[in-house]
Order: sequence, then structure tokens, then C-alpha cells
Amino acid sequence: MMKLRTLLIATLLCVTTLSISIAAPESAVTLIPLAAPLDRPDAEISGLAWCGDTLIVMPQYPDRLSGDEESHFFGIDKADIYAYLNGESSTPLRATPITLIEGDLRKRVPIFDGYEALACDDNQLWLSIEAVNLLSVYQGYVVKANISLNDPTPHITIDSKQLWNIDSASRMHNMGEEAMLLAHGKVITFHEINDPRLVKSARASVIDPSTAQQSHIDFPHLPFRVTDSTALDQNNRFWLMNYKYSGDKFSRSARDPLVEQYGEGATHAEFYNVERLVEFELTAHGITRLQQPPIQLQMLGKEGRNWEGLVRLDDIGFLVATDKHPATLFGFIALPSPSQVKTKPSSD
Repeated sequence: MMKLRTLLIATLLCVTTLSISIAAPESAVTLIPLAAPLDRPDAEISGLAWCGDTLIVMPQYPDRLSGDEESHFFGIDKADIYAYLNGESSTPLRATPITLIEGDLRKRVPIFDGYEALACDDNQLWLSIEAVNLLSVYQGYVVKANISLNDPTPHITIDSKQLWNIDSASRMHNMGEEAMLLAHGKVITFHEINDPRLVKSARASVIDPSTAQQSHIDFPHLPFRVTDSTALDQNNRFWLMNYKYSGDKFSRSARDPLVEQYGEGATHAEFYNVERLVEFELTAHGITRLQQPPIQLQMLGKEGRNWEGLVRLDDIGFLVATDKHPATLFGFIALPSPSQVKTKPSSD
């Protein structure tokens, strides 16, 4: 009897130790209020990017928030963001309108369905556009623009002659090139869907503006949706936002190798959705996922937050923004400390 009791206790300790070892921490999102017009529920922010110390906020439909017939992106000063996070200010962040001059862009894009991603390099801006061709198939476009923030009237001028078409990897409805980064003079875009059941050969699209050539590089499969990217850092690393939406039928039976390898946090175990950041590295042979746990975001309820904007905030964390699901949200995520990261070895 004593041996049986000892064996039972040892088994329980083993199971408890195992469950602790695969438990994953979650990072809270500190919400930051935005002033009008970005506080509107239908602002539908689709991308974020730093141009110097100005955070460019890109609505998917930039004419929706204008009080006139013009279209606008918006700029938020980094100093104002820090003032709020440091408790020096409690007022909603006010954004400066940046006039968007599209020229004949919409004549060159068959059926325009909004802006999806952006990347900035000094005074050059690159934009990803979602569109529908004449055969009713979704596809992506990338266009170059010039941005001027120092003029009395800040503006962005699109150069529609530098326009590239990107075929849809999934050919799915309402799915486009949702993330973008600049690397060594080239533009790299990521399709929203990279599920291995839907996209046989996961890849990132590459545009070389100096030669106008297009190509692809290897990119690992990732379940659910890819919705935005940070810029490349000095170590050729970047983060992607990975989101599982409860309304996507294709996600309901999808295998999640990241959960299998690293476990899931408390709210991820409770709710259906997935909200996480996954880090990658650009190498000479393609893109690889770093063998480390993703940053799982602490969820507040069963309705997921579709984070479609993502940038780093220096070396302290990230800024994120949603589209209209479930509302317009803007927030800060602190980088987890090394002691919070518990890695479960891969079983491969």
C-alpha cells in the first residue's frame, strides 16, 4: 500500500511538473486612447510604420476619416507616445493628418480594395494594396510613394508608374499581401495565408526596385493569418503578427505546431482565438522561424482582436493597432523579460 501511495505521489508530481513546463506566459496589451478621428470604431487601421520619430498610421480606406474630399494617413509623434506610457499625459493621442495624393493609381489598379501594409525608408514609402482583378480574383499590388513630413502640409505622393502586381498565393477571398518589410534595397511582402493545407509552397514575394525584377524566397508555413510585420533589425530579424479569427472556417481544423512545441497561455487555452507575435530571421537562404516561444497576448474575452498594425517601440516592446474588429484599439506590449520565457524542447 505504501509503495502504491509513493508511486501515485510521484506520478502526480511528474504530471504537475510537465504541465508547468509547457505553460506559456502571456503579455498584456496596455491600451492607449486615440483622439478623433482615429477613435472611430470604423477607422480600420491596416498598418503602422516608423518614418523617423513619426509613427505613420495607415487606414485601409484613407478617404473614410476625412472631413473633406481628400484622403489621409496620420502621424503620431514618438514623444507623445512615451509621454502617455510614462504617465506624463493622460489625454488621447492626437494624430496629424498626412494628405495622400494618389494621382491615377486607382485607374491602374482594377478594383481597389484598400491599403494593407506599408514600410518607410527615409522619405520613401512602400504600400501594399489589396485589389480584385477582372476575373474576380483577389491579388496584391505594391506601389512606391514619397513622403514629406516637414512641409507646412505633410503629404504622401504616390508614384503610380512604380507599381508591381503580386499574384495571390492562396487565391482566397479578401486575402492579400498583409505584411511588408524592406531589406537591403528590396521590398518583401507576406501573404495573409500561409497554412500548408491552403498554400503548398509558402513563400515571401521580393521586389527589387532597382531592376524592377520580382522573385520569391522560402518562408516557413504558419497557421491562421499573418497581419503585419515589424521592420528588419540590425540582426536581420523581424516579428510577424499571427492571428486566428473565429470566423475563418479554414482555421477550425488547422494544426498549430507552435502550441505543440511551446504550449499555450491561460487565455489562449480558454478562448478560441490566437493573438501572438512570432520572430523570424532573414538569411541568405530564405526566411526561418527562430526556435523560441512566440509572444502570446493576454486576451480579455472570446471576441478576438484583429491586430493589423505592428511596429517595435525602440528596445522596450511593440505598438499594435486593430482594424474595426472588435473596435479601433491602439496599444503597447512590453518585451517579456528572459525569466518569463520558458522553452519546451522540440519533439522533432
